[in-house]
Amino acid sequence: MNAGPRAVSHNDSESGSEGFTGTPSYAAAVALLKTGWPAGAERARALSASLAGSLAAADSCERPAPVWDVSGDDADVSRFLEGEPENMVAWMPEMVPAAGRVVRVVLDAGVNCSVKEHHLQAAGVMTAAAVDVLESRGVRCEVWVAYPASFDSCTVEVRHRLKAAEEALDLPRVVAGMHPSGWRRIAFRWFETRPECPGNYGHRADASKADGDLVFPAGDIGKMPEAERTAWLAKQAEAVLGIPA
Repeated sequence: MNAGPRAVSHNDSESGSEGFTGTPSYAAAVALLKTGWPAGAERARALSASLAGSLAAADSCERPAPVWDVSGDDADVSRFLEGEPENMVAWMPEMVPAAGRVVRVVLDAGVNCSVKEHHLQAAGVMTAAAVDVLESRGVRCEVWVAYPASFDSCTVEVRHRLKAAEEALDLPRVVAGMHPSGWRRIAFRWFETRPECPGNYGHRADASKADGDLVFPAGDIGKMPEAERTAWLAKQAEAVLGIPA
């Protein structure tokens, strides 16, 4: 949590209002992320309970598996050089147990200042609910939150890993890491250590691609009507679990 010495003059990580960040001070934000957010965990559990009920039952999921033959989709160069006639590979679907899989879940929390604090809360709760229901299915989740911002000369991205795949799910602490203060106090403090971020916190940018099985855009899902959240989350979870629509 120690971001190091500030390299710029602005200090919104401390001076930001509670209505914008969700906490009264930077110290309060640090305490929240260290101890957990029980109210957020309760909201996530309630959502994951309704989500679990709407998910199709599946003990197995589909994944592509390589099949080598004399013809196929791609050449396997090493097998060709070894003189193996079956040096072409095709990718065929196979069913594997859903339990025991590992998926990476990323909350893309880079949003502009117009996004309301309660929308960011909702996005964190939705992401935590998805993690909760996947873990209940035996799917181990690695959970990250990403804070990207674009400047005139560069794009800067701060990332925090909230949970390793092998760790048990501590839902109050995981959802606390997705709290609005994670972006508007903790990540802001990290941006304040970077001299290439002069005078402001940049503009909204998308998180790095190719880094998650499930990537939740906070600025979009947080504004989703409450009545639509369960069905949307079920669709995302079923895609990861390999359940046909």
